Amino acid sequence: MKKIEYIWRELLIQTLENRETVFGQQALTAKFGLSSSTVNLALSPLRKLGAVRIGKRHSEVTDYEKILYHWANHRNLETDIAVKLRVNLPVMEIEGRLPENSIPTGYTAVRERFGEPPSDYGKVYCYHFNPEIVAARFAADIIRGESNVFIIKADPFLGSQICLPQIFVDLWNLRDWYAKDFCRFIMSKFEEKML
Repeated sequence: MKKIEYIWRELLIQTLENRETVFGQQALTAKFGLSSSTVNLALSPLRKLGAVRIGKRHSEVTDYEKILYHWANHRNLETDIAVKLRVNLPVMEIEGRLPENSIPTGYTAVRERFGEPPSDYGKVYCYHFNPEIVAARFAADIIRGESNVFIIKADPFLGSQICLPQIFVDLWNLRDWYAKDFCRFIMSKFEEKML
């Protein structure tokens, strides 16, 4: 994930999960150890879109949806996938056997967070700081064929539980026909939160 994406994710977490729309550029610089030019680079397209208002002391998120879709369209999940496997096990069993410190995203994250998913699915996506650990867990069950387990290298600011904006952005990047149903489902959850 690019460093500017840390900023977009943070703005969405604060807005959608903490209901805090005001932010300081210096605070973002300090939190992520980024230069002020990198933070400005991240905020510049958001300002052009009218998604944020930049002030001298404080700035504000004015349209979270524009940030969300901007990030979703710029995210390149494929480049962050470290390992792809075809595991000859049912999806639920794969999910149950994910090793400790795995952070599910995509379809699995929706099911774990909300219970019944909006659609059936056949692929498992997860983040891990050591993708090889996950691959080793399934070594005996790997077969040839189209991949159904995708292990993504976790970034240092991901945290131990994935945030809803990250789940949406990851889903947006998936090509499966049912990904759209999951994206709509997550958007409905955002709308509920912002009422």
